[in-house]
Amino acid sequence: MTVEFGMWRIDQGLRALTFSPLEIEAHLEDILDEDITVAAPNWMVIGRQVPTSHGKFIDLLAIDPDGNPVVLELKRDTTYRDIVAQLLDYGSWVKDLRTEHLVSIFDAYQKKYHPERIRESLDQAFCTRFKVKAMPEDLNTAHQLVIVASSLDPGAERVVRYLAVTYGVEINAIFFCAFRDDEREYLARA
Repeated sequence: MTVEFGMWRIDQGLRALTFSPLEIEAHLEDILDEDITVAAPNWMVIGRQVPTSHGKFIDLLAIDPDGNPVVLELKRDTTYRDIVAQLLDYGSWVKDLRTEHLVSIFDAYQKKYHPERIRESLDQAFCTRFKVKAMPEDLNTAHQLVIVASSLDPGAERVVRYLAVTYGVEINAIFFCAFRDDEREYLARA
């Protein structure tokens, strides 16, 4: 099922807003790093540009309230089938992460991307973010794979649906589009 965005200004008559792809992938990465609830209300970012043991970098790594990692791979425009293979590769690495790895990733993330923030342990940040008294004892009992893009090509969409429905792979897509209205910019999500 293809997702198509449209947005209109209605306060001064009906006027379609201009669709504009996000200029750079890093801009969306900045937005999601600043406030991941734009993508999902129940995630917390714990890593950005996370190096894997395969020499690749995960755009954003989040954690959910159950202590399970969420891998987010961002693409600026239409996403092709290759992205699914890339995401599966990341999943093969993430599945073996233990608590100490997640703690290390979070510490490196804070140090590099948010030195202005008061340093918190992963446990403290988790408890604050999810309003709980303790982090789950067992982290990473499952993980999610998420493509973040403005659209998926039909081939990628078929593969994602096949993996999710037929094999129960926790893989999904979130779609973002940018719109312009004179000097204003808007971000829409589906």
